[in-house]
Amino acid sequence: MGAAPLGDEAARGGAGSDADADEVARSGQVLGLAGLLRAWRKAASQRLGQPITQKEIGEGAGRSERWYRQLESGVGVRLERQHCEYIGKKLLLGRDELQALIFYSMGGAVAAGSAPGFESPTRRALQVLLDQQMPNPTWLLDARWNVIGYNEAMKSWCPWVMEPGANLLRWGLLSDEARTTFVDWPKHAVEYLAMLRFSMLRYPQDPELGVLLADITKDPFLADLWETRSEVTEARQNFYYRVSLPEHDFRVVELESQTLFPASLPECRIVIMHWLPGIESESTAGPAARPVVTEARSQHSVQPLPGQVTAPSAAEAASYAGDDAVPLPIISELLGADCQLTYGPTTRTVIWATPQEDGRWDVAEVSPYTVIVRAPQVIYVEGASEEYKLLARGVLPRDPADAVQRIQSITAHLRRRIELLEEVHGEIWQANPLSFPIPGARSTKAQRPLWDANVHSADAEARATDWDVALGISSTDQMGHVAGAVGSADVDIADMAEEFHFVHPSESDFQRDPVILRPLDEDTSAEQREAATAEVLAIIVERIGSPTFYGGGVAGPVIRWRDEHRTVLLDHGVGGLQLSVRRTAELEAKERAEFENGKPDDPTTYFSSLPYVWQLQSGNDITEPLAVPAVPPAPDWRWLEESLKALLRAWWEQLPTQIGHDTAGFNIEPRGGSRRSRSTFITLSVLCSRDDGVLLLVDDRAEPDGTPSEVMAGRGWHDRIMGWWQRDFYDLGHEGPAAAARMAVEEMRLRGVDSPAELGMTEVRCEGGGLLTLPGLALRP
Repeated sequence: MGAAPLGDEAARGGAGSDADADEVARSGQVLGLAGLLRAWRKAASQRLGQPITQKEIGEGAGRSERWYRQLESGVGVRLERQHCEYIGKKLLLGRDELQALIFYSMGGAVAAGSAPGFESPTRRALQVLLDQQMPNPTWLLDARWNVIGYNEAMKSWCPWVMEPGANLLRWGLLSDEARTTFVDWPKHAVEYLAMLRFSMLRYPQDPELGVLLADITKDPFLADLWETRSEVTEARQNFYYRVSLPEHDFRVVELESQTLFPASLPECRIVIMHWLPGIESESTAGPAARPVVTEARSQHSVQPLPGQVTAPSAAEAASYAGDDAVPLPIISELLGADCQLTYGPTTRTVIWATPQEDGRWDVAEVSPYTVIVRAPQVIYVEGASEEYKLLARGVLPRDPADAVQRIQSITAHLRRRIELLEEVHGEIWQANPLSFPIPGARSTKAQRPLWDANVHSADAEARATDWDVALGISSTDQMGHVAGAVGSADVDIADMAEEFHFVHPSESDFQRDPVILRPLDEDTSAEQREAATAEVLAIIVERIGSPTFYGGGVAGPVIRWRDEHRTVLLDHGVGGLQLSVRRTAELEAKERAEFENGKPDDPTTYFSSLPYVWQLQSGNDITEPLAVPAVPPAPDWRWLEESLKALLRAWWEQLPTQIGHDTAGFNIEPRGGSRRSRSTFITLSVLCSRDDGVLLLVDDRAEPDGTPSEVMAGRGWHDRIMGWWQRDFYDLGHEGPAAAARMAVEEMRLRGVDSPAELGMTEVRCEGGGLLTLPGLALRP
């Protein structure tokens, strides 16, 4: 079995008929299943103490290694109930994970409808049920995690539920309030993402869930959890919480939740919070009901404390921080309530102990970040700086180099915020020069407002000189060539990208030659070019964030961080991989002219000279797509083949570095959805990914019995799947793109297409999201 073409649901269906087309979701909407399968197989291998291979699962399911490999690479393949059950058993999946896999095979559950209005009998009855849970906080959530009902206790504990559009996952994962409310918030983040994964697999085409996921994964920490974790959970049953709320004077209280699914609204859930026995201050159970932990954790342990930990004294409470514990007396006093905070350098957590009426001390383990947020005034308190720095170091990565990079990233954003505030200060001063003090200058050398163009220009030119020295570039070098070694310049690359991106560049920045970051020449292999791009891109993304546009041409990658005024450009120039900043309007006008004016007789030269042949605008909520230039339609088959070859060569080398394991692709179809009476051509799908390289599929259902197998095999096709023939070019390496372009053109001609003018491209998309455009493909949309 092979991959299903873009946009063809029938090829992913059940018994092979068009009637089954809706039974499986389109592969671009099955979010993260390929990564989950890989993670599940790895976890099962570790639990069993021996590797589980793709071949073992594929053949055990009655299919093939190729079939399962494509399933793990994100290419849609036919997956039936018995396959799901076998995979679930083989990978030791739990109930929720297996149910999610079955949802995938079915294309998801029936679409979740809107919850009935509050005045409906069902909602009124459920509200009575919520109110009857008092004093336990209780809420009603719909299939998209929106809060659609709550009782007075929940409203008192969490006032945010009254806000329009309140959503549990949005609040729990993205709000600063949630990160300080939950003790050990990262554990809750993992759980919330596990529930979102289940929802996405249950309702793969729900647009509201798609927007929620896109917003959540804009946070780098959450995006990493989404990509690297594999938990799938329908509901958190008997889940244990430790929370710190204003309603309880920020004392840590311990809760447990129960989740119920009402029969009248099965897509919704009721979640009831209740105190654990012996936690309420008015409890009559007495001290004996409070669990007691008598053995302190070893200083070498990095495991979190169990729930409901208490200690008989303050000293024993502090011992949970380990033998190398550091007391935080000043911050403890600032937080009040007789609390005692102790930092554990080994665990990099803070032990927060609070005295209780029975004489014992409740012990909670929190992250240093929670304490920093709770006591922002500590930076102004005399003598507290050492305690604050200790906590700050606990938030940063352990590795010193990683910690420095994180600090540089944070301070860059803070500097930019300060600059903007100073600019506002300057604008106010200019409007009222006698009423307010003059704003501070950019440096102590010139007490002039930072909006002074002369000061700014001089500073920028000095920075340009600094970059040349740091990267070993001589002022006499031309075309951006490197004059010295750059192996030690990773930090300088990040600094330069940060300056270009966050600070207003000067005229000299816009006019200067690009700076060569990694020298590359004709003898550099594709693997070396890919490694260099991956290395530099990672350095820059760590500092300034993800690009606005991915892309590339025949010469190499063309990656840009763009706004309406300037574009930071990472591309391949004469001397290698290079970085520059350009005025956006000027750069795009120049590129548009290269598309319009570059029309040599030789198509190979023409497509090689284009500034880029593909572009991916990142993000899943693109309201204003950027207009891009495009090549004219191919006048003949030679031009179309060269156009395809240029695009597929760029994809083959650049997609793995820029979009990871995601699949990009498009369909070629007769224009206007019609075809000539003598033509048997319907659709040809072109796909490319890191795992499979270039992949072609052609629809062979124009005639009932299709083309004879021996004929298709003679043309080079490998497998027939649900009426589609498939061929991958993985084994051909860097020769694969040219072979694929040649075969695609030959197949369309053999199927009766007289000219490329009869063809158009459809279903242009990237599995991971964003807006994919193909300006270098010589076909009309």
